Amino acid sequence: MAMTTKEAVRNYQPRPGDYVPRRVVTRKDLTAADLPPLMVVPDPRGSYRYPLLQFIVDWNLSDDQARLVAEPPVYDGDDPVLLPAIAVVVHALAERAGIPIPGWVFEHRAPTDVALFVPDYMPKYAEWLKRRSHPLSNYHRVHIHPRMLDKGTDDWWLPWD
Repeated sequence: MAMTTKEAVRNYQPRPGDYVPRRVVTRKDLTAADLPPLMVVPDPRGSYRYPLLQFIVDWNLSDDQARLVAEPPVYDGDDPVLLPAIAVVVHALAERAGIPIPGWVFEHRAPTDVALFVPDYMPKYAEWLKRRSHPLSNYHRVHIHPRMLDKGTDDWWLPWD
């Protein structure tokens, strides 16, 4: 039986001849509370893209997913979509995993419908995404493709539609 990505990451052992760095850098999994300061850093691909996708990977590889969402994210800036974007991802991941949905998730809704990771100059793609978005997207008014939640799993590279 094939090993899952999570098992492969956990069980990796260097073989003779493999390059092994002198110093191993470790990092902790991103939590929902870690995301706001990372999501305001300017990025030409979209400020939310890297932090949210890394959070999803960390979630999918974590043994303690509830810990990743226990502390609510705090943001006092003027971006009305930042916290709803985190909330829709956490809401969908927690529901899929069958863990209790944190209460803070229900407090965050965008003022208007937004297609996550879709630039303003691509309105047809935004409409396409909204038609296929995760069912919880309507509550938060931040539309995400359901397959985005598979980042870090063995199913990530399967066709999306």
